[in-house]
Amino acid sequence: MRILQVIDQVPPFSVQGSAVDCRELSRCLIAAGDAVALFHGSPGRPRRPQRLEQACGNDGVTTVHCIDGADYSRVADWPNPFLCQSFERFLEEWRPDVVHFHHYLSLADDLVGAARRSGAVVVYTLHDYGLICPNGLLLRRDGSLCGKADAAFFQDCCPQAIRSAGGRVPRLRSRLPSLARWRVLADHFPRRLPRQLLRAAVGGAEWMLGPPEQTRVEEKRVFYLRSTARLLEQVDLFLAPSAALRQRFIACGLAPERVLQLRLGIPPFQPVPQRPSADGRLRFGYIGGFQPHDGLAVLIEAFQGLAPRATLHLHGSSAGSPVAAAHFRRHTAMAREGVVPHGPYDPARLPQILADLDALIVPSQWPENGSSTIQMAQLARVPAICGDQGGMAELVRYGIDGLQFRIGDPKDLRRVLLDLIADPKQLAVLGAQAPPVLRSEDQARILRGHFQALLARRR
Repeated sequence: MRILQVIDQVPPFSVQGSAVDCRELSRCLIAAGDAVALFHGSPGRPRRPQRLEQACGNDGVTTVHCIDGADYSRVADWPNPFLCQSFERFLEEWRPDVVHFHHYLSLADDLVGAARRSGAVVVYTLHDYGLICPNGLLLRRDGSLCGKADAAFFQDCCPQAIRSAGGRVPRLRSRLPSLARWRVLADHFPRRLPRQLLRAAVGGAEWMLGPPEQTRVEEKRVFYLRSTARLLEQVDLFLAPSAALRQRFIACGLAPERVLQLRLGIPPFQPVPQRPSADGRLRFGYIGGFQPHDGLAVLIEAFQGLAPRATLHLHGSSAGSPVAAAHFRRHTAMAREGVVPHGPYDPARLPQILADLDALIVPSQWPENGSSTIQMAQLARVPAICGDQGGMAELVRYGIDGLQFRIGDPKDLRRVLLDLIADPKQLAVLGAQAPPVLRSEDQARILRGHFQALLARRR
């Protein structure tokens, strides 16, 4: 088969789960005898001029990097001609049998239609809730969870995230972060005086242009629902990494037979024997990004005062996001005893990182659809502690191979940590009962079966 993978960012530009999964899946499909190309829109330097950079990596994957100056996001109602025309030309040139879409926050819905018109089978992996929630996370602005379960529902967080230009193509606006994004940056800025100045500037802009959640609301609602409905019609098969995510999409109107559950696979991973703590304290660890929804604030609040008996190791980075960088600085600005920031990590070093931890904490404030980090921790026999909703809760069986807490609740997370500190022998029992995990090559094998069945049906 000729398979085209489409995603917003890939390594080394991003090490988030969807990016790593897409790249590893491409490698496994090539190993199975397929021809694979990968089309992505990772931010490039310089941003101008707009261009396509094509290369073939050592793994045999043909990579097409579209650097378009960030003129588009999925929740904006203006087009990106360079991106769409480049994609259509590549479809014509490469003629794939299957086009497999992954997370593509900064790419255009028009690409799905172009793939459909090319005659290829179209498959879409639902890495988040982006087709029923414009911010992809089912989180409202105040941090509370959204219970969306209706295809026509338009929650109060949606107008804030969607961008509308009223049918015009705003050259300047398309190159600037949205007003809602500026507001988030202002709220999370670490130093008090700049934070107040930023908030005042954003408030002035909202006074002149209108608050995002109250401006062009009906226009935004119609645009989002229409574009999403069109996209849903153009996809042959959806894949959901968790049962929770699949059920949420079915509740919002997607036919059950059109969305299958397939967990993300784990790339080659050779566990390293666990190394004992040098000072006898328990070592809790966090591995991931520093966006507000990742739960860093919840984790640090829960850990306060535990330093005499435990340490907290933070592995990750802001990945170039000003909001993530500001959020991280704000919550780690004051020296906190026992909190050790390690900075960015190389995914290849995860076995060594996990070998120096007694437990992994996944404090996400949104119902994650799953976590490759949790599954790697299970391979390393390191128990995971996570929120009690979404796909992450499906991976961790409470009291059997890990522990859970009420999602977004630092007090309940603190209770779990104190319980482990009081009885650390639990850790060995939980680690020994880790379940088997799906490997990337097994995921690729199952996925190839679905691709072949779809192609046979099309013929």
